Parts: sequence; C-alpha cells; structure tokens
Amino acid sequence: MLSPLAAAAVTYEWFRKFEAQPNTPQLARLHGRTRLTMARWPGNQEAAVVVAGLLTANAVVHANPGPLGDRRCLSLRLTVTEDDELLIDVSDPLPQFPDFAAAVAGERGRGLWQVARLGCDLSWFLTGDGDGKVVRARMTVGRVPA
Repeated sequence: MLSPLAAAAVTYEWFRKFEAQPNTPQLARLHGRTRLTMARWPGNQEAAVVVAGLLTANAVVHANPGPLGDRRCLSLRLTVTEDDELLIDVSDPLPQFPDFAAAVAGERGRGLWQVARLGCDLSWFLTGDGDGKVVRARMTVGRVPA
C-alpha cells in the first residue's frame, strides 16, 4: 500500500459514485472522457479512459460478491495536478487486496496488467475510514507504454 497523497497541487478533481453493475465500466469511460476533456488534461486521454474502464470493471467483478439484489457502490475519482499528473482512483467496499503484485503482473487476470502496460504506476490503499480500498493508477503526460 502507498500513501494516497498527490505529489503536487490539484488543479482539477471530479468524483462520482456508481452502483456496481455490468454497465458501470462503460459509464466510467463515458464520464472519464467528458471530464478529462473538460479538464484539458494534455496526456493520452484515450489511454486514461481505457484505464478508468478497466479499474472499474475490476472492482465490479472482484469487489461485488453479493447477490444481484445486493449491489455495492464504487466510486471513480479523476485528479489532475499542476504537474499534469493524472490520478485515477477507483474505490470499493472491500478493505483488502490479496496478491496485488501478482494481479499487476497478470498472474490473476489481465485487467491490472493491461493498466500497467498502458504506462500507469499502480498502487492501492485503504479508504479514510478503513472500510474499503482505493486502487490508483498514476499517469504522466510524457510516459510511453512499454
């Protein structure tokens, strides 16, 4: 787990809660594209939108173990700093992330591995109240995927 603090002052921030359901990743991509355009973030917005969708899809699948009638809430936060760093945070109600490193390496599915391949630094930390977690992808303007 890493610290949730941004390295530079925030110039733009947007937050939205979603019910965890199959169309949530699509909604995350739609809202992400709109908000990054409004923020005029100069980085790879297409990759950022894909990342928002992948992180949200991961949360829908892995953090929503309840029956169909008991959907949990997720949230998406987009933060742009004065250094043009983009933080994409997806929170869910489960306060643990077993085998995070294995997930990023692609050993437990492909979602986080794809996010890392898009040039993101990935981390996770507990929410402020400790009742859930946040998975964070950090993107910079000049970073080119491997």
